[in-house]
Amino acid sequence: MAERTIYQRGSDRFRYERRRLRTHRYLRRAFSNYGPDAAIFGSVRFQVDGTATVGEHFVVMAEDAKTTIKVAPGATLTMGDHVAMNAGVCIEAWHDVQIGSNVLIAPYVFLIDDDRHDLEPGSVRYRGPVIIGNNVWVGRNVTVLPGTTIGDGSAIGANSVITGHIPAGTFAAGAPARVIRKLDLTEGWVRH
Repeated sequence: MAERTIYQRGSDRFRYERRRLRTHRYLRRAFSNYGPDAAIFGSVRFQVDGTATVGEHFVVMAEDAKTTIKVAPGATLTMGDHVAMNAGVCIEAWHDVQIGSNVLIAPYVFLIDDDRHDLEPGSVRYRGPVIIGNNVWVGRNVTVLPGTTIGDGSAIGANSVITGHIPAGTFAAGAPARVIRKLDLTEGWVRH
């Protein structure tokens, strides 16, 4: 029989183990595949009726506001390694959302891949997947609209509305967002 370790209630190790077990309980219920060393702080809501996968070192820091991930039946959400989300983030995958590795998502970011309602009769609601490349930083209160692609190494300024294509290695901001400048990124540099 395996030996059980008992931790002193209130100790740092006790809090760590409790958070680790809670995190894996949430991920096991929601994601079809997830990597090790995940951590969830605060309140989350995962409603996954489609397929959702996440890589290693997935972190949600939602102490101030609930972070929500919704994946509709038949939809896919794929996240790479080292993805960090802050409080109040809302991701809705109705078709296909892809988030690369080493991605930082600031508080209150909203990301959706379907318009959900017709603007006028016959309007197109789905314009393609939402793709966020590797090594991307999405600033506070950003809205990422359907059909958007954000290239590798890019950074998005706070309060921006992203639609269309943001080239790799650029800083974009505004509503609607436009490229402000090219970033001077060295080969192999990773956002933390």
